[in-house]
Amino acid sequence: MTMPYLNNVSAFFLLFIFINGVSGLSTMEDSHSVGAPYLTKEGFSEKIGQACSKEDIVVNQGATSPQPNGIPTYTVEILNVCRTGCSIAEIHLTCGWFSSEAAIDPKLFKRLSYNDCLVNNGDPIKAGDSVSFVYAQKSKYPMAVSSVKCVP
Repeated sequence: MTMPYLNNVSAFFLLFIFINGVSGLSTMEDSHSVGAPYLTKEGFSEKIGQACSKEDIVVNQGATSPQPNGIPTYTVEILNVCRTGCSIAEIHLTCGWFSSEAAIDPKLFKRLSYNDCLVNNGDPIKAGDSVSFVYAQKSKYPMAVSSVKCVP
């Protein structure tokens, strides 16, 4: 899946930096990306010449039709939005004591321990691709990216 608008966004971002310099940009320093210029969610998240970061993985989930027994279901989509074309592996999410009344393919998503769930069996997700699954539970589990590994 390609995203043709990214080229225009990248060009605009480079023009923005050329005109305004990088002094107004934030820098992020974590174990995944060191000193990469980027703007917060209010603006761009482009990283120039840097490796991926956990911010390149977006987790969306929403309610779907309940099971016949009335238990609510939720669809989760884990999307690689890396604009530099990076593949990302070893995606771990915070997930509490995640469990589901409906079976989930453990190659797509599995809880390893409390608050540690693994996506796609640790295999890479290419830029623009996603992994999705449906779970059934009385309430929605909050999930957030805790760590990733950049794949060259």
